[in-house]
Amino acid sequence: MPLSTLADPETIPGAFGQSFTVTPGRIDDTALQAFTSGQCHALARAVSDATGWPMALIVDDECSYDPDMCCDDDIAEGLCACQLRHVVVVHPSGQLVDITGAHAPGTVPDWEGLQAVLMTEDLWQHIADSPDWRTPALDVARTFVAPLIASLP
Repeated sequence: MPLSTLADPETIPGAFGQSFTVTPGRIDDTALQAFTSGQCHALARAVSDATGWPMALIVDDECSYDPDMCCDDDIAEGLCACQLRHVVVVHPSGQLVDITGAHAPGTVPDWEGLQAVLMTEDLWQHIADSPDWRTPALDVARTFVAPLIASLP
């Protein structure tokens, strides 16, 4: 009997015109890049849908003081689009989870010291509709939910 294999690799869009060819369900260096550089929102939505854990946005206040970047059209109370940096899920323990694992608030790799705010449906809709965010590769992201959850402490 032949050994089962993972699904064929899939190419998903990343940030800044990049694309990543990932093997569904295999957390490797390429998957780490894909889900930290353009598809974090897809993974967070997939994990949230599977577990019921809420999503959160890591936000950076720096641009909020620049009127050229942050205009009067807040996308949520006190938030403008330029502040949205990374999407995670909130584990029942309070840790923030992304493709790199579970982290105490303020310690997510590449986003150390930044706060997270709970995702609302309006914020999700903004991300889903915004040309600044890639179309979420949800079907591919769903294949990473089980291995990610299995890797958590």
